[in-house]
Amino acid sequence: MHPVPAPFRLLAGGRVVTPGGVLSPGWIRLAGNLIDAVGSGDPPRSGQAGLDVTELRGRWVLPGFVDMHVHGGGGTSFTEGPADDARRAAEFHRRHGSTTIVASLVTAPLTDLEARAAMLAGLARGGLIAGIHLEGPFLAAARCGAQDPRHLAVPDVAAFERLHEAAGGQLRVITVAPELPGAPALITAATQAGVIAAVGHTDATADIASAAVDAGVTHATHLFNGMRPLHHREPGPAGALLDRDEVTCEVIADGVHLHDTVIRLAARAAGPGRLVLITDAMAAAGMPDGSYRLGSMRVDVTGGVARLTGNGTPGTIAGSTATMADVVRHAVAAGLPVTEVAAAASTTPARLLGLGDRTGALRPGLLADLVVCDEDFRLSAVMRQGEWLDAETES
Repeated sequence: MHPVPAPFRLLAGGRVVTPGGVLSPGWIRLAGNLIDAVGSGDPPRSGQAGLDVTELRGRWVLPGFVDMHVHGGGGTSFTEGPADDARRAAEFHRRHGSTTIVASLVTAPLTDLEARAAMLAGLARGGLIAGIHLEGPFLAAARCGAQDPRHLAVPDVAAFERLHEAAGGQLRVITVAPELPGAPALITAATQAGVIAAVGHTDATADIASAAVDAGVTHATHLFNGMRPLHHREPGPAGALLDRDEVTCEVIADGVHLHDTVIRLAARAAGPGRLVLITDAMAAAGMPDGSYRLGSMRVDVTGGVARLTGNGTPGTIAGSTATMADVVRHAVAAGLPVTEVAAAASTTPARLLGLGDRTGALRPGLLADLVVCDEDFRLSAVMRQGEWLDAETES
């Protein structure tokens, strides 16, 4: 082996979660902002005088999390407020392990959504976020959840084109209720524009949801939540989407939105290549109980659970207060294998977003995006593009 120059760094003695399995003990060699090599056992050190070595002492190392559905956190959000608020929300989630973030908007008047999309597009071009998700306004009133029913709209290709143009090439995902008039045409327009079409906030039957997949849908927005429930004679959208191999399925594994049995069933049905863990976090993530906003909707947080109050349907769950570190820890505690959790929290969403050649796994050639956790999967350190962040360690 050739001597390694001093700019290389080594992370040694961890439990390294790779696409091929857990290396315990394992090591990662970094070259600048990239992963240079990954291996098991004792790392090679001959001819590497002056090598910067971080001893991990058996802690878990996972790829940096890729949260493709998040509205805010740390007291601020992507859905309202100035650009500085959006920056703070993104930085909050970075410190909690989400090294890649897609900013999610909620239903609002079309002109407001255009303005928000244009603002967020600037942050995406600056590398702060990885794009934009439009969760609305083309959703079903019967399943709108915490979306403002006053601003729901019938799917319209011209409206989509306005939003797509405002987003300046940064629109990554759009959620649509496929039973609405005009939905098939909008799904076609989105897929032709390179935007992921997702089914969500829908009262569709299984047949309608399956037809939407035929039309181009490839993703499910927070499976089970905001959907007609699964029934043994009418499996609804959840059953239809799980049944289609070409569809990836988000789940909010925060211990509030889904029973752990449902998390396990969804994981088994989808498999490690189709399950996507998300937070659906709103501004209250990481904050004390109190009053917050999700777009135009007022939200009260009690015991860490966010629910609508005042407008909409009081008591409706309004996003989560979780971070991806919370979701990952809960998914492991619910019984999902660590390698599958890493795939669902990082590898699969990175692939969906077209970033699989840059991030989402611990393998040579990818960016050095990673998180370090203790034996109970509590976050202890975060690295993004080779730089250690001031992580929010958890007790």
